[in-house]
Amino acid sequence: MLRRFLGLTLKGLRYRPVRSWLTILGVIIGIMLVVIILALGDGIKNAVAKTLQMFGSDLVIVMPGKETNPFLGFIGGQKFKEKDLAALSEIPGVRLVVPMEVAVLNVEFQGEKKAVMFHSQPWREYKIIAEESQALKLLQGRWPENDEAREIMLGYRAAFKLFKTAPNVGDDIIVKGRRFKVAGIFAEVGLQEEDNQMWMSHKDFQALTSRRGFASSAAIKLEKDANIDLVAKQIKFQLSKQDTVRDFSVLTPEKANRLVGNVLSVIQIVLIVIALISLVVGAVGIMNTMYTSVLERVKQIGIMKAVGASREDILSLFLIESGMIGLVGGILGVILGIAAAFAAGIIASRFGVRGLFSFASLDFLGFFVILIITFMTGVLSGILPARQAASMEPAEALRYE
Repeated sequence: MLRRFLGLTLKGLRYRPVRSWLTILGVIIGIMLVVIILALGDGIKNAVAKTLQMFGSDLVIVMPGKETNPFLGFIGGQKFKEKDLAALSEIPGVRLVVPMEVAVLNVEFQGEKKAVMFHSQPWREYKIIAEESQALKLLQGRWPENDEAREIMLGYRAAFKLFKTAPNVGDDIIVKGRRFKVAGIFAEVGLQEEDNQMWMSHKDFQALTSRRGFASSAAIKLEKDANIDLVAKQIKFQLSKQDTVRDFSVLTPEKANRLVGNVLSVIQIVLIVIALISLVVGAVGIMNTMYTSVLERVKQIGIMKAVGASREDILSLFLIESGMIGLVGGILGVILGIAAAFAAGIIASRFGVRGLFSFASLDFLGFFVILIITFMTGVLSGILPARQAASMEPAEALRYE
């Protein structure tokens, strides 16, 4: 009997392919979003963890903007006075204070022009932070010897992927019309932000951009035995005395991790809500399709009842059909969701973000649960139309025009 019902169901779906596939599409969209979230969730967390490792366990980052959204301060262009940041070196437990700036600058190499993100800082202090706390390693060349040498450092992708001809150590690169020599090239980090940028001294950056005496952020390296939370509170108190930047953030590694985790959680919740709305729309579409199917097959229902089909048989037929619509949408949604996540992983790797997608991290049990949910969604959506079909009287159904 079940085999016969499945055959009738498939014939019904083939009889009205456009309406059936449009209904299935509503389910596919919702399931795709859920699967993409599941497939990329671990990869996003790993990428964020890698990024947070660049902070170092003994670093405190100071930047404009509230701690709930510190990056808003960068957009607003707020900057600290360097003298206010320099005063932080007097706090017990602080080893180094490194003022930093970032900006996109135009560069030229062998007639090829590009726009590149530049990171500026004092060389001597930043070398200590990069080597001890951020694990930035030299692939070629050396660190610049002083801040007046007009030398720059290149990230891995900036050196080997940005230009048609890769610059070598010792080559000249034109930055905003001024000539700089390549002192060294960093090894690949695996993060787009780090691998695609270039570095120059804070003094050279200020000369190019006419931004003297200010810095957009600072990296503060602590002594080995310093209490990071206590020092962070003292930094916050000291900066509260300055009047240039009203709202600022003092981010310890723990705070940064918590902040990024909160942002990711909000994004996941929003995407899941969108997915659930799509699933509800799909359920409404299934119900509408099944009601239309009942009206189209009134005579068929009458004939089936006339030859001995019971109320339960008619009910089962339409419930299986609606469940199949949900199940097909779920299967295609899972397949297309995995394919979309795989494509996102490939695109991300080309931009230097690796490990975003992995087949080993896929939760196949979760996908199986999704298929059960989509099947049950289809069945539940088809209950009312199925009951309407099952309650028809054979004589009335056969006279229906």
